[in-house]
Amino acid sequence: MAEQPLEVGTPYGRVTIHHEVISDIAAKALEKVEGARPLKSTAGIMGFFGAEEGPRIIMTEGAVDVEIGIAVDYGYPVHEVAQGVQQAVRDDLERLGGVRVRRVDVYVRKVLPPTETLVLEEEKGGEDAGES
Repeated sequence: MAEQPLEVGTPYGRVTIHHEVISDIAAKALEKVEGARPLKSTAGIMGFFGAEEGPRIIMTEGAVDVEIGIAVDYGYPVHEVAQGVQQAVRDDLERLGGVRVRRVDVYVRKVLPPTETLVLEEEKGGEDAGES
């Protein structure tokens, strides 16, 4: 079953926001939090290529619930990073998407050892260099 879009009423009419837009905003918000990393999927062929698990969006009567799995870099306080992700996701969805956020559930599924964190930083640096 396809996800239903969220409809937001405005003084000028109706705005329809598709599920993928909400998910993309939530995923980008995660990148703003120091010590938080998107979780890599380990299932199936996409896991082989290192695909990221996206946030799960549950749309309810005019509001959204978000479930997002993360990894935390070793050395960062796990609870503070998770709370930072909750706040960043809520703020961005309300500010950029104009949607009411009912709840943001964060699942910390992995702590990345320092060596893994360095590899991820090098990969990200290589991607950024290619975008210029």
